[in-house]
Amino acid sequence: MLTPFCRDNPHMEKRTCGSCTACCEGWLRADALDMRPGRACRHCTEQGCAIYPDRPEDPCVRFKCGWLQNPGRFPAELRPDRSGVIVLLGRKWRDWDVILATPAGASVPAESLEWLRLHAQQARLPLVFHERVVTDGEFTGVKARAFGSKRFAAAVKYSIGPEDVVKM
Repeated sequence: MLTPFCRDNPHMEKRTCGSCTACCEGWLRADALDMRPGRACRHCTEQGCAIYPDRPEDPCVRFKCGWLQNPGRFPAELRPDRSGVIVLLGRKWRDWDVILATPAGASVPAESLEWLRLHAQQARLPLVFHERVVTDGEFTGVKARAFGSKRFAAAVKYSIGPEDVVKM
C-alpha cells in the first residue's frame, strides 16, 4: 500500500537511485542509446550502468525522475522499480504544465495511478499517463490518457480524445 503524501519529511531530503534502473531498462526513449520500450540501454547490466563514470550528459547525467527530483513529495514505494511508473515533473503538454507518468511495463499499475491521480489533484495539475500498445508481444505504440479539470479536458479533447480525459 502506498503511503500518503510525505511533504516536509526531513528524513527524505536526499535520495539516490540505489538498485533502480527503470529509466535505463527501455521504458523511456533515448535514440542516442538505441533505447525504447522493449529495448534497454545497451549499457544497462544486472549490476547497473556499465559506463556509469563516463555516461553521457544527455540523457543520463541530466535525467532525474520525479521520485529523485522531489523526495518530500513522493513516498519510498513510488520508486520506479517498486511502483511500475516513472514520474516526470516539470513537463509541458500542449502548453499545459503537467505531471507525466510513463509505465515501467505495459501500463501504470492501478495503485500507483490512483496515488498519482490524488497527488495531481492536490497539486492542481493535470496528470498525463501512457498506456503502451502491445501487438504480438511487441510494444508498437503508446496511448496518452489523462486526469484533469474540465478546462484541461476541453483544451485537449481533440489531442488525446474525450474518452481519455477523466475529470478529477
